[in-house]
Amino acid sequence: MANKYWWQCAHCGDRPAWLSVCNSRSIAAFIWDELAPSGWDQSLLRRRCKCRHRTLYITYRAQRGDPDRISIKHIAGIVLAEEYVPMLWETFRHISPKTQWIDFKYQRGRSPWGLTKRLVLEKAQFSRLLKAYNVATGVDLPKTSCRQK
Repeated sequence: MANKYWWQCAHCGDRPAWLSVCNSRSIAAFIWDELAPSGWDQSLLRRRCKCRHRTLYITYRAQRGDPDRISIKHIAGIVLAEEYVPMLWETFRHISPKTQWIDFKYQRGRSPWGLTKRLVLEKAQFSRLLKAYNVATGVDLPKTSCRQK
């Protein structure tokens, strides 16, 4: 997989070993074994660092060689047939942490393969995913009007 995930503190930069932070061996196992079964408990995504700040996030690089890091603020998803899990990730880049980004990802069972691929959903599934995000985070995504003139 092109992206490697690690835990990193957005405050002090500490990068503790993955297994010292959670009980899963990888991001795919974490999503499948901890996050989804918890009902997408968002507190699992923001941990306390040794510097005592709750700023320890799962972090990755968007592309190889990109010096900027991206951390995951929220993940919400829905489990569909055949262990297909489309997800909405709210992320921030360390270079501009106040700007929030939405990334659509998917996972098939415990495989991380879809985390680097394009997500395609039926319209009804997309609506369910947005609702799952709202329920998990308590945050409504901004509503916009797309009227044509």
